[in-house]
Amino acid sequence: MDIQTLGQLVLSGLTIGCVYSLVGLGFALTLRATELINFAQGEMVMLGSFIGLTLLTTTGLPYAAVFVLVAIAVGLVGVLLERTILRPILDRRAPLLNLLIATLGLSIALQALAIIVWGREPVAYPRLFSDEPVMVLGLRVQALNLWILGLGLGVMAALHWFFQHTMTGVSWRAASLDPATAALFGVNRRRNVALTFAISAAVGGAAGVLIAPLFFASFGIGHSVIVKAFAAGAIGGFGIVGTMLGGLALGVIETLAAGIVSSDYKNVITYSALLVILMVFYRPTARAGRSITEGAKVVASDVVDLMSGDRRRAALLVAGGAALWLAFLLLADTYALRITNMALIAAIAVLGLQLVVGYTGQFSFGHAAFYGVGAYASTLLTMKLGVPFVLAVPLAGATAALAGLLVAPVLRLSGHFLAIATLAMGEIVQLLMLNWKWLTNGAYGIYGIPLPSFAGWELESEEGFFVLISGVLALVYLLLRRLTRSRFGRSLVAVRENELAAMSSGIRADRQKITAFVVGSACAGVAGALYAHYIAYISPESFSFLASVQMVTMVVIGGLGSLPGGIVGALAVALLPEMLRALADYRLVVYGGLLILFMMFLPGGLADIGRRAWRLAARVRA
Repeated sequence: MDIQTLGQLVLSGLTIGCVYSLVGLGFALTLRATELINFAQGEMVMLGSFIGLTLLTTTGLPYAAVFVLVAIAVGLVGVLLERTILRPILDRRAPLLNLLIATLGLSIALQALAIIVWGREPVAYPRLFSDEPVMVLGLRVQALNLWILGLGLGVMAALHWFFQHTMTGVSWRAASLDPATAALFGVNRRRNVALTFAISAAVGGAAGVLIAPLFFASFGIGHSVIVKAFAAGAIGGFGIVGTMLGGLALGVIETLAAGIVSSDYKNVITYSALLVILMVFYRPTARAGRSITEGAKVVASDVVDLMSGDRRRAALLVAGGAALWLAFLLLADTYALRITNMALIAAIAVLGLQLVVGYTGQFSFGHAAFYGVGAYASTLLTMKLGVPFVLAVPLAGATAALAGLLVAPVLRLSGHFLAIATLAMGEIVQLLMLNWKWLTNGAYGIYGIPLPSFAGWELESEEGFFVLISGVLALVYLLLRRLTRSRFGRSLVAVRENELAAMSSGIRADRQKITAFVVGSACAGVAGALYAHYIAYISPESFSFLASVQMVTMVVIGGLGSLPGGIVGALAVALLPEMLRALADYRLVVYGGLLILFMMFLPGGLADIGRRAWRLAARVRA
């Protein structure tokens, strides 16, 4: 490769890196001000791209003016969303995952509104500049790329000046480092948080105007950059200057990997480099403790167990549950059974994730990777090696557990660095599924996966699958219930609430976290195996980052630290969109709004309803 080609690749990388830096700055600012991972940041990019398109096609304003107006407009949207939706949740001191799910609800609702207003089809930007390349330092560069690079670097320079040389910027930095001390000097936290969301939304909208001319304005444009933008923030330690440099570096790594190695593996190389950086530079030097005056990571740890205590009550509950299960099996139509079967399969994976997130307090956004490992393992075992179904499913769980053990070193990280590490790991696994065509058939997926069979009898009916999946779910639930109520389970809760205190009591925190992670991965592998044989077709698309986020949503909606809540959360998140189908295009708007309302008024998830009802019944009996 000659110097000129290398220069072209680096320049292209810096261009796309500007977009990663700007979106990553939004993540970094909200993280430093509120410790929140804002999933709606991608929708700020989307809004910026569509508002910019509208202004360019209707007003005839120059590109630079549209860039500024879009940043202002989307910044105002950010303030509005913070004031009306996120501030009430922040004021309730809800766990961070609850805030995360609220931003996910925002993301879903805004995306659905964009589809209603601008349509589903991607829309090309009008031609902004001449196609004739410009010579810069001996390199042939498109004028559009120069504008993107200039505007992006200009915004970053302006933000750096603002935070270094203005009283507002300096007070913001002080509050992000030590909110309590800053408050003593008169720094208004609420105003700081509003400013944070204004700037993060503005830079997201600006990034949308920069990236859309390179591709299209579409409702999914934000999701194409948020993972790498979050990675840019992680590389820079979520500092302002670090995130700027991290985004630029990530863009250059990506384009060099595509040009020198392969475009198929460019993202694998990018995410692998991210994992190396995280493991080398962001390994915690001291264990995290927690003050006794600080709120718990879970809203309510006193999970009501209706199966303990009075045996007569437990027997009645089991009998009532069995009667409801049988009635549903006999009365439900094929469609209802199919949707419920999919929800129950998800519930098996969610129970494993509940062990990791709800009981151990670890942020994991790569659970769908182990779901996919189990699906492919069972498929290949039955189709290539002729392993019977009854052996393939537990072997798939063991394979996923082994995969969890192999990636367990990422558990040395904590908080948001662990979140981005598991996210990167999940992306790598999905990309390998996509590119290892000799094993997985790539994007085409694998068809004709055999149905479950027992002693020559093949399971075909929805009713039969309902019985099978329910049985596996009950078995996994009982095993995890026994595990979480043991000494091991109590040690997980101790690690979650205060790792330093747990270690002082003789608990080996690293070992407990790895064990929980491996067991959770095994549950996901079993669920993936059932999914593969139920659908009879799998492809990498089914095991994406969004699938992991949906599983986290199920855990939080059901209630952190509650196994029954995990099952109920999986059913609610899977079935609710189907119940809203009559609303047509507004279905996802309502669904996103309901997620936000859940986080506002049920911070402990649906398990809160059970807790409150049980306490009320106890008071009535007393």
